[in-house]
Amino acid sequence: MWYGKDTEELKRLNEEYHAMFGVYPWGYMEVEYGADEYAAYVRDIKKALKQRKELPEVVD
Repeated sequence: MWYGKDTEELKRLNEEYHAMFGVYPWGYMEVEYGADEYAAYVRDIKKALKQRKELPEVVD
C-alpha cells in the first residue's frame, strides 16, 4: 500500500506497471510504504518494471 501523495512521475509509473501486470503497485497489502518513503517506493516500482516481476517479489 502507498500512503503518500502522487506525483506526475508516480502516475506515469503506476500506468506502466498496470499495463505490464494488470494491477496497480499501490494495491498490494503485503507491501507498505509511508508518505516519507517516496524514493524507496519509486525505486522499487522501477526495479519491478525492469525485472518484469511484481512489486512484492522485488522488495528488499
